[in-house]
Amino acid sequence: MEPSPYKPGDFVVYLPSVRGYALVDGERLVIGKTYKIESIEKESYVVVEGYRHPGGGIYWTEFTLAEKSW
Repeated sequence: MEPSPYKPGDFVVYLPSVRGYALVDGERLVIGKTYKIESIEKESYVVVEGYRHPGGGIYWTEFTLAEKSW
């Protein structure tokens, strides 16, 4: 597993793979929405503000860096 190139405070857009989206059980993030990264878990899993993934985070490749931070 590759470490995330993102860091806490970065803004990312959720653009999941079909497989990654299917793996989420329960509440999901909104595809195409911009989120602020709260933390990175185990070097590869993104935790965004206001969302708690049951597995502790979503693999970083399910996001892309937002063009602009607010």
